[in-house]
Amino acid sequence: MKFALAALVIALLITPNTNATTFKVFYTFSFTDGSSPNGDLITDASGNLYGTTQSGGSSNRGIVFKLNAKGKQTLLYSFTGNADGGIPIGHLLLDASGNLYGITALGGDPTCSCGTVFKLAKNGTLKTLHSFKGGKDGAQNQGQPELGLVMVNGALYGSASFGGVSGCDGNLGCGLVFKVTLAGKETILHRFTGQSDGAFPQDLIADNAGNIYGATGGSYKQGNAGTLFKISPAGKMTTLYTFPGGADGVSPRWRLSLDTNGTFHGVTQFGGNTTSCALGSSGCGVAFSVNAKGKEQVTHTFGKQAHDGEEPSAGLFDANGNFYGTTFYGGTVNSTCTFGCGVVYEIASGGKYSILHRFTGAADGWLPTGGLTEDSAGNIYGAAYLGGGSGNGVIYKITP
Repeated sequence: MKFALAALVIALLITPNTNATTFKVFYTFSFTDGSSPNGDLITDASGNLYGTTQSGGSSNRGIVFKLNAKGKQTLLYSFTGNADGGIPIGHLLLDASGNLYGITALGGDPTCSCGTVFKLAKNGTLKTLHSFKGGKDGAQNQGQPELGLVMVNGALYGSASFGGVSGCDGNLGCGLVFKVTLAGKETILHRFTGQSDGAFPQDLIADNAGNIYGATGGSYKQGNAGTLFKISPAGKMTTLYTFPGGADGVSPRWRLSLDTNGTFHGVTQFGGNTTSCALGSSGCGVAFSVNAKGKEQVTHTFGKQAHDGEEPSAGLFDANGNFYGTTFYGGTVNSTCTFGCGVVYEIASGGKYSILHRFTGAADGWLPTGGLTEDSAGNIYGAAYLGGGSGNGVIYKITP
């Protein structure tokens, strides 16, 4: 009996766990092929991944790249930082014809060099659709890791993190939401004032009716720790929710998720726990939901547990009610990462929080930035801004 029990224990130990999470470095950058990947990756119907790096390439102004299902890279475009733009930020947009659209934080207008909206055709030809000119026209923030475009009825919608109305962050402006046609005509939909409407707009999403939604990172009005907003097809801006700050979160960031019940899901970079957060008294951020009636619920507070993630670095990716995301800090603390190298996490539909991977700052990378994406087999892909064999960042693959 004892022998049979021992044999059973051994069998259980060597039987593979089919539910275990696996982490794999899918691609490692070496500078000439890009450096410092950021923003969400996107996929096409064939399982190819597309993304950008903020630096590296022939002019060290960033690239657009493609990775096939086996991890082989094709460099689609290398920016020069001149009229074509440079330092691409955030995620790309892929249309039905295979054209890519995105935003850069540098280049364009020779006087301002405030960034561009670009189109990259399948044949590798890049066209600058709009060059930001600063001031009321807007300007981009080179440190923004996740900012992109949405397409509604054949037009591109996006946000500029600065410009618009002066008065926020010196005279850089409070940011704005814009529309650019494929012919290059720009329309400003809303210039944020830094008052009750918030400031520093984040990434945008759209619903089937053509409404645009997003978050602002905060404002300079006392008691306003960020907002959620809606812009109708007619251009009317409505503030849907104002964060009170503190335990409810401060400074909602990145892209929102909107479910079929009209509930928004997202994260704040700060707020929440202020007692055991290793990064200080501002809090390490929260994950939240805000329903159609404007009621907020905190679904997770970061920084409460040792080796937990701290400061979300991307929005929540919704995979059938299970949410996935990344944090800048937390996780493994070592000589490379004083406050932790960052984590990939899951918040299950029932609210359970799990760490899928703690970055070590070595070959697996560190400082994960940008959102996650999923292929048809359920594998999740993301980018780490630093680390890898030569320190230029990696693309990773997780099988939950």
